[in-house]
Amino acid sequence: MIIILEFQGGKGMRKFVLILAIAGGTALAADGASIFKAKGCASCHQPNADTVGPSLKKMAQAYAGKKDQLVKFLKGQAQPIVDPAKFAIMKPQLTMLKGLSDEELSALADYILSFK
Repeated sequence: MIIILEFQGGKGMRKFVLILAIAGGTALAADGASIFKAKGCASCHQPNADTVGPSLKKMAQAYAGKKDQLVKFLKGQAQPIVDPAKFAIMKPQLTMLKGLSDEELSALADYILSFK
């Protein structure tokens, strides 16, 4: 959607263009990759290799077709299905995600699931 706003000012008419990205009925969809990096997830989760935590590829394969379950896990409302033995390490990190909106958590899940 493009909105053109016109303002009458000291030196005549000025136009400002405001562009809104519409995704799923909401403006400006969250960027899952940016959230993943900003929250420090990359320090434990690599694209193709298990390190401290499971790889993104392993998580994407385990949660394929189960995005809702992944979002619940990220909210702290479900048990992990990937490397449950490492959950004790991950649990404190989940508290960093508590302030994220549902849209941001969905974007983060989409980013993780993109590593199939």
